[in-house]
Amino acid sequence: MGSWRRWGPIVLGVSLGLVAAFAILASVGKRTVEAPEGVLPAPLLPEIDGALREVVLHYVPRFEEKVEPTYTDFLRAVDSRVRVVFVVPQGLVSQERGKLDALLARIDPSGGLAKRASVVESPGPITTWSKDRALVTAIPGPGKPALLIAPSEPNKQWEERHNDWLTVQSIARWSAGRYKAEIAPLDFDAGDFMVDGRRVIVDTNLLEKNRHRGIRDVGELHKRMVAWLRTEVLVLGREPGDTPRHHIAMYMTPLQDRIVLVGDPAAAKAMVGDPYVPGDPSGDTGEPLKADFSAEMVGRFELAAREMATSGYRVERIPNVPFDHKTYISYTNGVFETRGGKRIAYMPVYGVEALDRAAQGVYERLGWEVKTVRVRALYPFHGTIGCVVNVMARERE
Repeated sequence: MGSWRRWGPIVLGVSLGLVAAFAILASVGKRTVEAPEGVLPAPLLPEIDGALREVVLHYVPRFEEKVEPTYTDFLRAVDSRVRVVFVVPQGLVSQERGKLDALLARIDPSGGLAKRASVVESPGPITTWSKDRALVTAIPGPGKPALLIAPSEPNKQWEERHNDWLTVQSIARWSAGRYKAEIAPLDFDAGDFMVDGRRVIVDTNLLEKNRHRGIRDVGELHKRMVAWLRTEVLVLGREPGDTPRHHIAMYMTPLQDRIVLVGDPAAAKAMVGDPYVPGDPSGDTGEPLKADFSAEMVGRFELAAREMATSGYRVERIPNVPFDHKTYISYTNGVFETRGGKRIAYMPVYGVEALDRAAQGVYERLGWEVKTVRVRALYPFHGTIGCVVNVMARERE
């Protein structure tokens, strides 16, 4: 969900983790991570189960033009009872703070959104990538806080990423005890984890981030994830690069009844052709994005599909256009809920009619109501709607 170095601070910040999740032991200059017993008081929130109750977005005035279409579509589509928390950089002048009020008024002229929205200040500058700031657990019990799990502290030289990491603590302080911030000595983004209600799914991107901590292979990663999360864990791939790079939601999402959607570059290629140059510049280089339909890239998606099928999932395919190791036209990186017995997908769309229409058809065929969310301005910076919304609480039905 995006390295926005060229686009200023919308830099994807590795942020959030679990306190005391692991103990660090030094050994011959290498750190080894051990997981204690009973770390998590409650499971991680699933991706699709339950109705949205509270979400967090970041508001950065200078990036309003980029995020307004996405925020508008999503916040108009969600149920009017969903609480919305905006994290803003500290020290906004009145004119900048007023821009947020004006945005809320444009999204919902009735004033209802403004009434259910809260504002949390946190040290700035920050980015707009809210999802990756924290893994979130369910509420352990009456009167007990849900955990906001943050990774290890990032390098302070990358100011935006470090400040993004601090937003977790700011939310916890604001929440008056509803949330508690915890830090784990691991490097991760929340987008590295997929929670389907029965198990947690990760891939070798997470292994690559933590090899310097003594996690040498997928077997050891699996062992430590199971010990930490106290649930079934599936690790895709054997070595970094086996599966698509960047966050797992960029190429896959679990749906109901052990059904999983996996991106299909071959299907996308048949619709848009090869070469495919959509006309959008890379957020990193400024050069025009060009689709990568190479056998190596397609093979990463196919490996993920095979391993999910082998693990007992029914695999459904959905178009996906890969460009580089972080940039995708992805229809799996969305927000999902089950409300009133209805499955709802807040699905990203890109203004590419053939792809958008085909992706919506896949969801609808599988029994989902689709609410489209424009992300054309976001995806060149490696993110979609699933990256700018962190689901903090769900109502179980």
